[in-house]
Amino acid sequence: MDKLREVLSGSTLTDKTGAGGQPSGAAQLTVQNGFALLNRYRGAIMGFAALWIFFFHEWQPIFEGHVKIFWVESFIKKIGFGGVDIFLFLSGMGLTYSVKKSNNILVFYYKRIKRILLPFVFVALLHYRFNGWSAGQLLQNVLCIGFYRTSIYVFLWFVPAILTFYLFFPFYYRLFIGSSGKVRFTLCALVVWLLCTLFASDSMRYDLFGFTNRIPIFLIGILAGWIAQNGGYIFDRLTWSLLILVLFLGLYLAYLSGYRDMYILVPISNCCIPNILISVSLPFLLARFLFTLEENRYLGILGKGLTKMLSFFGIFTFEFYCIQEWLGEKVLARILVHYSNLFVNVYLFSVTTVTALIMYYLSSYFWVLAEKAVKKAVIPSGENGDGR
Repeated sequence: MDKLREVLSGSTLTDKTGAGGQPSGAAQLTVQNGFALLNRYRGAIMGFAALWIFFFHEWQPIFEGHVKIFWVESFIKKIGFGGVDIFLFLSGMGLTYSVKKSNNILVFYYKRIKRILLPFVFVALLHYRFNGWSAGQLLQNVLCIGFYRTSIYVFLWFVPAILTFYLFFPFYYRLFIGSSGKVRFTLCALVVWLLCTLFASDSMRYDLFGFTNRIPIFLIGILAGWIAQNGGYIFDRLTWSLLILVLFLGLYLAYLSGYRDMYILVPISNCCIPNILISVSLPFLLARFLFTLEENRYLGILGKGLTKMLSFFGIFTFEFYCIQEWLGEKVLARILVHYSNLFVNVYLFSVTTVTALIMYYLSSYFWVLAEKAVKKAVIPSGENGDGR
Protein backbone atom coordinates (compact mmCIF):
# COMPACT_ATOMS: atom_id res chain seq x y z
CA MET A 1 0.00 0.00 0.00
CA ASP A 2 2.94 2.36 0.69
CA LYS A 3 4.14 1.92 -2.86
CA LEU A 4 0.71 2.81 -4.23
CA ARG A 5 0.57 5.93 -2.02
CA GLU A 6 3.97 7.02 -3.31
CA VAL A 7 2.85 6.72 -6.91
CA LEU A 8 -0.43 8.54 -6.34
CA SER A 9 1.28 11.31 -4.39
CA GLY A 10 4.04 11.64 -6.95
CA SER A 11 6.86 11.26 -4.41
CA THR A 12 8.50 8.45 -6.37
CA LEU A 13 8.83 10.73 -9.36
CA THR A 14 10.97 13.39 -7.71
CA ASP A 15 13.01 11.83 -4.93
CA LYS A 16 15.03 9.22 -6.77
CA THR A 17 18.70 9.33 -7.58
CA GLY A 18 19.78 9.11 -11.18
CA ALA A 19 22.92 8.10 -13.01
CA GLY A 20 26.08 8.50 -11.00
CA GLY A 21 24.08 9.02 -7.81
CA GLN A 22 23.01 12.53 -8.79
CA PRO A 23 19.57 13.73 -7.69
CA SER A 24 17.01 13.29 -10.43
CA GLY A 25 14.27 15.67 -9.31
CA ALA A 26 12.76 18.04 -11.82
CA ALA A 27 15.15 20.83 -10.83
CA GLN A 28 18.24 18.71 -11.50
CA LEU A 29 17.17 16.75 -14.58
CA THR A 30 17.70 17.89 -18.14
CA VAL A 31 17.15 16.09 -21.42
CA GLN A 32 20.90 15.43 -21.53
CA ASN A 33 20.58 13.04 -18.56
CA GLY A 34 19.19 10.16 -20.60
CA PHE A 35 19.89 7.41 -18.08
CA ALA A 36 18.71 9.54 -15.17
CA LEU A 37 15.46 10.15 -17.04
CA LEU A 38 15.13 6.42 -17.65
CA ASN A 39 15.68 5.69 -13.95
CA ARG A 40 13.13 8.30 -12.93
CA TYR A 41 10.41 7.00 -15.24
CA ARG A 42 11.24 3.31 -15.01
CA GLY A 43 7.97 2.46 -13.25
CA ALA A 44 5.95 4.41 -15.82
CA ILE A 45 7.73 2.66 -18.70
CA MET A 46 7.08 -0.72 -17.08
CA GLY A 47 3.41 0.26 -16.88
CA PHE A 48 3.45 1.25 -20.55
CA ALA A 49 4.96 -2.13 -21.48
CA ALA A 50 2.32 -3.95 -19.41
CA LEU A 51 -0.50 -2.07 -21.15
CA TRP A 52 1.05 -2.77 -24.55
CA ILE A 53 1.13 -6.49 -23.79
CA PHE A 54 -2.52 -6.34 -22.73
CA PHE A 55 -3.29 -4.57 -26.01
CA PHE A 56 -1.54 -7.42 -27.85
CA HIS A 57 -3.36 -10.19 -25.99
CA GLU A 58 -6.87 -8.91 -25.46
CA TRP A 59 -7.66 -5.73 -27.37
CA GLN A 60 -10.59 -5.93 -29.78
CA PRO A 61 -10.37 -3.51 -32.76
CA ILE A 62 -12.62 -0.46 -32.58
CA PHE A 63 -11.61 1.44 -35.75
CA GLU A 64 -12.64 -1.07 -38.39
CA GLY A 65 -14.59 1.60 -40.25
CA HIS A 66 -11.52 3.82 -40.70
CA VAL A 67 -8.98 2.09 -42.93
CA LYS A 68 -5.83 4.04 -42.04
CA ILE A 69 -6.54 4.27 -38.31
CA PHE A 70 -7.51 0.60 -38.28
CA TRP A 71 -4.19 -0.33 -39.90
CA VAL A 72 -2.26 1.60 -37.22
CA GLU A 73 -4.36 0.01 -34.48
CA SER A 74 -3.77 -3.45 -35.95
CA PHE A 75 -0.04 -2.85 -36.36
CA ILE A 76 0.38 -1.68 -32.75
CA LYS A 77 -1.53 -4.76 -31.60
CA LYS A 78 0.44 -7.12 -33.85
CA ILE A 79 3.81 -6.03 -32.44
CA GLY A 80 2.56 -5.67 -28.86
CA PHE A 81 4.66 -8.60 -27.69
CA GLY A 82 7.53 -6.10 -27.91
CA GLY A 83 6.46 -5.02 -24.44
CA VAL A 84 8.13 -8.21 -23.19
CA ASP A 85 11.45 -7.03 -24.62
CA ILE A 86 11.08 -3.69 -22.85
CA PHE A 87 10.56 -5.63 -19.61
CA LEU A 88 13.70 -7.67 -20.25
CA PHE A 89 15.75 -4.57 -21.08
CA LEU A 90 14.64 -2.84 -17.87
CA SER A 91 15.03 -6.06 -15.87
CA GLY A 92 18.62 -6.40 -17.04
CA MET A 93 19.23 -2.83 -15.92
CA GLY A 94 17.46 -3.33 -12.60
CA LEU A 95 19.38 -6.48 -11.73
CA THR A 96 22.67 -4.59 -11.89
CA TYR A 97 21.37 -2.46 -9.01
CA SER A 98 19.82 -5.36 -7.10
CA VAL A 99 22.90 -7.56 -7.21
CA LYS A 100 24.86 -4.91 -5.32
CA LYS A 101 22.34 -5.03 -2.48
CA SER A 102 22.47 -8.83 -2.13
CA ASN A 103 25.84 -10.13 -1.03
CA ASN A 104 24.29 -13.58 -0.61
CA ILE A 105 23.29 -15.24 -3.88
CA LEU A 106 20.50 -17.14 -2.11
CA VAL A 107 19.01 -13.85 -0.93
CA PHE A 108 19.20 -12.58 -4.50
CA TYR A 109 17.32 -15.62 -5.80
CA TYR A 110 14.78 -15.47 -2.96
CA LYS A 111 13.85 -11.87 -3.74
CA ARG A 112 13.37 -12.69 -7.41
CA ILE A 113 11.31 -15.84 -6.84
CA LYS A 114 9.01 -14.41 -4.18
CA ARG A 115 7.89 -11.69 -6.59
CA ILE A 116 6.88 -14.31 -9.14
CA LEU A 117 5.85 -17.45 -7.31
CA LEU A 118 2.37 -16.81 -5.88
CA PRO A 119 0.67 -15.18 -8.91
CA PHE A 120 2.18 -17.83 -11.18
CA VAL A 121 0.98 -20.71 -9.00
CA PHE A 122 -2.42 -19.08 -8.45
CA VAL A 123 -3.14 -18.83 -12.19
CA ALA A 124 -1.85 -22.39 -12.65
CA LEU A 125 -4.40 -23.54 -10.05
CA LEU A 126 -7.13 -21.70 -11.97
CA HIS A 127 -6.18 -23.68 -15.06
CA TYR A 128 -6.15 -26.88 -13.01
CA ARG A 129 -9.60 -26.19 -11.61
CA PHE A 130 -11.40 -24.70 -14.61
CA ASN A 131 -9.43 -25.81 -17.69
CA GLY A 132 -9.19 -29.51 -16.95
CA TRP A 133 -5.47 -29.80 -16.26
CA SER A 134 -4.34 -33.06 -14.73
CA ALA A 135 -2.21 -33.05 -11.58
CA GLY A 136 0.76 -34.00 -13.78
CA GLN A 137 0.19 -31.02 -16.08
CA LEU A 138 -0.11 -28.71 -13.09
CA LEU A 139 3.16 -29.95 -11.62
CA GLN A 140 5.04 -29.80 -14.92
CA ASN A 141 3.87 -26.28 -15.72
CA VAL A 142 4.51 -24.90 -12.22
CA LEU A 143 8.01 -26.43 -12.30
CA CYS A 144 8.48 -24.98 -15.83
CA ILE A 145 9.24 -28.44 -17.22
CA GLY A 146 6.66 -28.07 -19.99
CA PHE A 147 8.43 -24.89 -21.15
CA TYR A 148 11.53 -26.88 -22.12
CA ARG A 149 9.99 -30.28 -22.83
CA THR A 150 6.87 -29.40 -24.83
CA SER A 151 6.57 -25.77 -25.90
CA ILE A 152 7.52 -22.44 -24.41
CA TYR A 153 3.91 -21.35 -24.92
CA VAL A 154 2.36 -24.14 -22.88
CA PHE A 155 1.77 -21.79 -19.94
CA LEU A 156 2.82 -18.17 -19.25
CA TRP A 157 6.09 -18.51 -21.16
CA PHE A 158 7.55 -15.27 -19.79
CA VAL A 159 7.82 -16.73 -16.28
CA PRO A 160 10.13 -19.68 -17.10
CA ALA A 161 12.05 -17.35 -19.42
CA ILE A 162 12.72 -14.67 -16.80
CA LEU A 163 13.48 -17.31 -14.15
CA THR A 164 16.12 -18.74 -16.49
CA PHE A 165 17.63 -15.29 -16.92
CA TYR A 166 17.59 -14.77 -13.16
CA LEU A 167 19.30 -18.13 -12.63
CA PHE A 168 22.24 -17.36 -14.89
CA PHE A 169 22.51 -13.61 -14.25
CA PRO A 170 24.88 -13.74 -11.20
CA PHE A 171 27.34 -15.93 -13.09
CA TYR A 172 27.23 -13.83 -16.23
CA TYR A 173 27.48 -10.61 -14.23
CA ARG A 174 30.57 -11.86 -12.40
CA LEU A 175 32.30 -12.37 -15.76
CA PHE A 176 30.92 -9.08 -17.08
CA ILE A 177 32.01 -6.98 -14.12
CA GLY A 178 35.45 -8.60 -14.13
CA SER A 179 36.10 -7.80 -17.79
CA SER A 180 38.33 -4.88 -18.74
CA GLY A 181 35.96 -3.55 -21.40
CA LYS A 182 32.25 -3.88 -20.68
CA VAL A 183 31.09 -2.87 -24.17
CA ARG A 184 33.59 -5.22 -25.79
CA PHE A 185 32.56 -8.05 -23.46
CA THR A 186 28.87 -7.52 -24.30
CA LEU A 187 29.60 -7.48 -28.03
CA CYS A 188 31.53 -10.74 -27.68
CA ALA A 189 28.61 -12.27 -25.76
CA LEU A 190 26.22 -11.19 -28.52
CA VAL A 191 28.48 -12.71 -31.18
CA VAL A 192 28.56 -15.99 -29.24
CA TRP A 193 24.75 -15.89 -28.99
CA LEU A 194 24.45 -15.29 -32.75
CA LEU A 195 26.84 -18.10 -33.66
CA CYS A 196 25.01 -20.52 -31.38
CA THR A 197 21.66 -19.44 -32.81
CA LEU A 198 22.79 -19.90 -36.41
CA PHE A 199 24.36 -23.26 -35.56
CA ALA A 200 21.12 -24.45 -33.92
CA SER A 201 18.75 -22.95 -36.48
CA ASP A 202 18.10 -26.30 -38.19
CA SER A 203 18.13 -28.52 -35.11
CA MET A 204 16.62 -26.66 -32.14
CA ARG A 205 12.89 -26.85 -31.49
CA TYR A 206 11.46 -23.92 -33.42
CA ASP A 207 9.40 -22.29 -30.66
CA LEU A 208 12.47 -22.04 -28.41
CA PHE A 209 13.79 -19.24 -30.62
CA GLY A 210 10.97 -17.12 -29.21
CA PHE A 211 12.89 -17.39 -25.92
CA THR A 212 16.53 -17.42 -27.03
CA ASN A 213 15.96 -14.43 -29.32
CA ARG A 214 15.35 -12.39 -26.14
CA ILE A 215 18.83 -13.07 -24.74
CA PRO A 216 20.46 -10.08 -26.54
CA ILE A 217 18.06 -7.45 -25.16
CA PHE A 218 18.60 -8.77 -21.64
CA LEU A 219 22.39 -8.57 -22.03
CA ILE A 220 22.11 -5.07 -23.50
CA GLY A 221 20.02 -4.12 -20.46
CA ILE A 222 22.82 -5.31 -18.18
CA LEU A 223 25.30 -3.15 -20.08
CA ALA A 224 22.91 -0.18 -19.87
CA GLY A 225 22.58 -0.69 -16.11
CA TRP A 226 26.36 -0.63 -15.70
CA ILE A 227 26.64 2.52 -17.85
CA ALA A 228 23.91 4.22 -15.81
CA GLN A 229 25.84 3.56 -12.59
CA ASN A 230 29.19 4.65 -13.95
CA GLY A 231 28.71 8.18 -15.16
CA GLY A 232 25.97 7.61 -17.68
CA TYR A 233 26.19 9.26 -21.06
CA ILE A 234 25.41 12.76 -22.29
CA PHE A 235 22.44 12.71 -24.63
CA ASP A 236 22.85 15.55 -27.11
CA ARG A 237 20.58 16.29 -30.06
CA LEU A 238 22.40 13.77 -32.23
CA THR A 239 21.81 11.04 -29.63
CA TRP A 240 18.09 11.73 -29.45
CA SER A 241 17.89 11.89 -33.25
CA LEU A 242 19.65 8.54 -33.53
CA LEU A 243 17.25 7.01 -31.00
CA ILE A 244 14.31 8.21 -33.10
CA LEU A 245 15.88 6.71 -36.22
CA VAL A 246 16.54 3.44 -34.40
CA LEU A 247 12.90 3.32 -33.28
CA PHE A 248 11.58 3.87 -36.80
CA LEU A 249 14.01 1.30 -38.20
CA GLY A 250 12.78 -1.19 -35.59
CA LEU A 251 9.15 -0.45 -36.50
CA TYR A 252 9.91 -0.84 -40.21
CA LEU A 253 11.68 -4.17 -39.66
CA ALA A 254 8.77 -5.25 -37.46
CA TYR A 255 6.49 -4.51 -40.41
CA LEU A 256 8.69 -6.46 -42.84
CA SER A 257 9.01 -9.48 -40.55
CA GLY A 258 5.39 -9.38 -39.34
CA TYR A 259 3.55 -8.58 -42.56
CA ARG A 260 5.97 -9.64 -45.28
CA ASP A 261 7.45 -12.66 -43.45
CA MET A 262 10.96 -11.38 -44.08
CA TYR A 263 13.68 -13.54 -42.54
CA ILE A 264 16.01 -11.24 -40.59
CA LEU A 265 19.16 -13.02 -39.41
CA VAL A 266 17.52 -15.65 -37.16
CA PRO A 267 14.39 -17.85 -36.97
CA ILE A 268 11.24 -16.17 -35.61
CA SER A 269 12.72 -12.91 -36.84
CA ASN A 270 9.85 -10.73 -35.66
CA CYS A 271 10.87 -11.12 -31.99
CA CYS A 272 14.58 -10.43 -32.36
CA ILE A 273 16.26 -7.59 -34.27
CA PRO A 274 13.12 -5.41 -34.65
CA ASN A 275 12.29 -5.69 -30.96
CA ILE A 276 15.88 -5.05 -29.89
CA LEU A 277 15.86 -1.76 -31.79
CA ILE A 278 12.43 -0.79 -30.45
CA SER A 279 13.18 -1.82 -26.85
CA VAL A 280 16.50 0.03 -26.65
CA SER A 281 15.17 3.28 -28.13
CA LEU A 282 11.54 3.55 -27.00
CA PRO A 283 12.15 3.58 -23.20
CA PHE A 284 14.54 6.54 -23.50
CA LEU A 285 12.21 8.40 -25.86
CA LEU A 286 9.19 7.71 -23.67
CA ALA A 287 11.10 8.96 -20.60
CA ARG A 288 11.99 12.17 -22.42
CA PHE A 289 8.39 12.57 -23.62
CA LEU A 290 7.02 12.28 -20.09
CA PHE A 291 9.67 14.64 -18.72
CA THR A 292 8.98 17.21 -21.45
CA LEU A 293 5.25 17.07 -20.74
CA GLU A 294 5.77 17.53 -17.01
CA GLU A 295 8.09 20.50 -17.52
CA ASN A 296 5.77 22.24 -19.97
CA ARG A 297 3.94 25.22 -18.49
CA TYR A 298 0.63 24.30 -20.10
CA LEU A 299 0.83 20.51 -20.24
CA GLY A 300 2.48 19.87 -16.88
CA ILE A 301 -0.71 18.61 -15.22
CA LEU A 302 -1.37 16.25 -18.13
CA GLY A 303 2.22 14.97 -18.00
CA LYS A 304 2.12 14.32 -14.28
CA GLY A 305 -1.24 12.62 -14.55
CA LEU A 306 -0.05 10.38 -17.38
CA THR A 307 3.11 9.48 -15.48
CA LYS A 308 1.15 8.58 -12.35
CA MET A 309 -1.28 6.47 -14.35
CA LEU A 310 1.50 4.51 -16.08
CA SER A 311 3.43 4.20 -12.81
CA PHE A 312 0.30 2.79 -11.17
CA PHE A 313 0.26 -0.07 -13.67
CA GLY A 314 4.01 -0.40 -13.23
CA ILE A 315 3.38 -1.57 -9.64
CA PHE A 316 1.65 -4.85 -10.47
CA THR A 317 2.87 -5.60 -13.99
CA PHE A 318 3.56 -9.26 -13.27
CA GLU A 319 0.10 -9.99 -11.87
CA PHE A 320 -1.43 -8.01 -14.75
CA TYR A 321 0.41 -10.26 -17.20
CA CYS A 322 -0.40 -13.52 -15.43
CA ILE A 323 -4.15 -13.08 -15.19
CA GLN A 324 -5.09 -11.35 -18.45
CA GLU A 325 -5.03 -14.32 -20.84
CA TRP A 326 -7.01 -16.58 -18.51
CA LEU A 327 -9.63 -13.90 -17.91
CA GLY A 328 -9.78 -13.12 -21.61
CA GLU A 329 -10.29 -16.77 -22.40
CA LYS A 330 -13.20 -16.96 -19.96
CA VAL A 331 -14.81 -13.60 -20.66
CA LEU A 332 -14.34 -12.67 -24.33
CA ALA A 333 -16.31 -15.49 -25.95
CA ARG A 334 -19.28 -14.85 -23.66
CA ILE A 335 -19.63 -11.09 -24.05
CA LEU A 336 -18.37 -10.37 -27.59
CA VAL A 337 -21.63 -11.57 -29.10
CA HIS A 338 -23.69 -9.24 -26.89
CA TYR A 339 -21.68 -6.02 -26.62
CA SER A 340 -19.56 -3.68 -28.73
CA ASN A 341 -15.81 -4.12 -28.94
CA LEU A 342 -15.30 -0.87 -27.04
CA PHE A 343 -17.45 -2.06 -24.14
CA VAL A 344 -15.65 -5.43 -24.16
CA ASN A 345 -12.26 -3.69 -24.01
CA VAL A 346 -13.27 -1.46 -21.11
CA TYR A 347 -14.90 -4.32 -19.21
CA LEU A 348 -12.04 -6.79 -19.60
CA PHE A 349 -9.45 -4.12 -18.85
CA SER A 350 -11.27 -3.13 -15.66
CA VAL A 351 -11.71 -6.71 -14.47
CA THR A 352 -8.07 -7.54 -15.23
CA THR A 353 -6.83 -4.44 -13.40
CA VAL A 354 -8.88 -5.07 -10.26
CA THR A 355 -8.02 -8.78 -10.17
CA ALA A 356 -4.31 -8.13 -10.72
CA LEU A 357 -4.23 -5.45 -8.01
CA ILE A 358 -5.90 -7.81 -5.52
CA MET A 359 -3.40 -10.54 -6.44
CA TYR A 360 -0.52 -8.11 -5.92
CA TYR A 361 -1.58 -7.08 -2.42
CA LEU A 362 -2.49 -10.59 -1.32
CA SER A 363 0.90 -11.81 -2.48
CA SER A 364 2.68 -8.92 -0.75
CA TYR A 365 0.86 -9.48 2.55
CA PHE A 366 1.49 -13.23 2.37
CA TRP A 367 5.25 -12.71 2.19
CA VAL A 368 5.15 -10.11 4.98
CA LEU A 369 3.36 -12.57 7.25
CA ALA A 370 5.55 -15.48 6.16
CA GLU A 371 8.77 -13.57 6.85
CA LYS A 372 7.47 -12.42 10.25
CA ALA A 373 6.61 -16.03 11.11
CA VAL A 374 10.08 -17.20 10.10
CA LYS A 375 11.77 -14.48 12.13
CA LYS A 376 9.62 -15.33 15.12
CA ALA A 377 10.55 -19.00 14.80
CA VAL A 378 14.26 -18.24 14.42
CA ILE A 379 14.33 -15.60 17.18
CA PRO A 380 12.15 -16.85 20.08
CA SER A 381 10.07 -14.26 21.91
CA GLY A 382 11.95 -12.59 24.76
CA GLU A 383 15.27 -12.54 22.93
CA ASN A 384 16.65 -9.47 21.21
CA GLY A 385 19.61 -8.51 19.12
CA ASP A 386 22.10 -8.07 22.01
CA GLY A 387 21.48 -11.58 23.38
CA ARG A 388 19.77 -10.55 26.65
